[in-house]
Amino acid sequence: MNLLIIFVLSIISVLFLLVGTLIVFTTGNNKKIVSFSVSLGFSVLIMLGFFHLLPEAYEFFREEYEIIVSILMMVGVTFLGFVLVYFLDKIGGHHNEHDEGDEEGHYNHISIITCIFLLVHNLLEGMTIYSTALLDYQIAFMLTIGIGLHNIPLGFTLSSTYYKDHSKFKTIIFISLIGGSYLVGALVAYMFSDFLLKNLIFGVLLTFTFGMVLYIAINEFLPNMINTQNKSYRNAGMILGIVLMLVTLFI
Repeated sequence: MNLLIIFVLSIISVLFLLVGTLIVFTTGNNKKIVSFSVSLGFSVLIMLGFFHLLPEAYEFFREEYEIIVSILMMVGVTFLGFVLVYFLDKIGGHHNEHDEGDEEGHYNHISIITCIFLLVHNLLEGMTIYSTALLDYQIAFMLTIGIGLHNIPLGFTLSSTYYKDHSKFKTIIFISLIGGSYLVGALVAYMFSDFLLKNLIFGVLLTFTFGMVLYIAINEFLPNMINTQNKSYRNAGMILGIVLMLVTLFI
C-alpha cells in the first residue's frame, strides 16, 4: 500500500515538472524567456538550499550530534558536494568564459548540470516522501504539493535549455524520466530502509545536495544572469522564483 501511494505521489511530482515544460512550449522559448527561466531557477535553487535543504539537514544531524559537530559536518559535506560537481564540470570540458558564439553550448551545459542535480535531489526527496508516508499519508501528500510547487520553475528552467536543441517529444520524455527518479528514490528507501532511513544518512545526503546547489547556482546560473541583455526579464524571473519558494515554505 505504501508503494502504491508513493507511485501516485511520484506521478503528481512529474506533472508539476511538466507544467514548467508546457509553459516553455507555449511561450516559444525565445532568448528573453530563457533569460527569465535561468534567473527564476537561480532564485529557486538558492532558496531551496538555504530554506529547505540546510534546515532539514541540520535537524537530522542534531538528532545525533552536538551543535558544533553538526555544523562542522555540514560544512565538510557541503564542500564535498561542491567539489564533486566542480570536477564533473571540468571533466565535461566546461569553462566559465563564454563568448556569444558559444551561447548555445552554455545553455546546453546548464541543462546537463541541472539534470544531474535534479536526479540526485529527486532521489532524496523520493526517499523523504516514502519515509513520511510511513508515518502519515496526509503529511506526505502536503509535502509532495510543496515539492511540486518548486518543481514548476525547475522544470521550466530545465525544459527551456533542453528544448533549444531537441524536439517537444524528447523534451517531455527527458523531463518525465527525471521526475521518475522520485519513484526510484522511494524504491531504494523501501529496499534498504534499515540502512538508509536514519538521521545521519539523511543529513549527509541533504547537505551534499546543498553543495551541488551552490555550485550550480554560482557557476552556471549567476554568470548568465550577469551577462544577459534582458535585464527586465532577469529581474522578473528572480522575483517570481523568490515568491514561489516563499509560498512553498508555508505549505
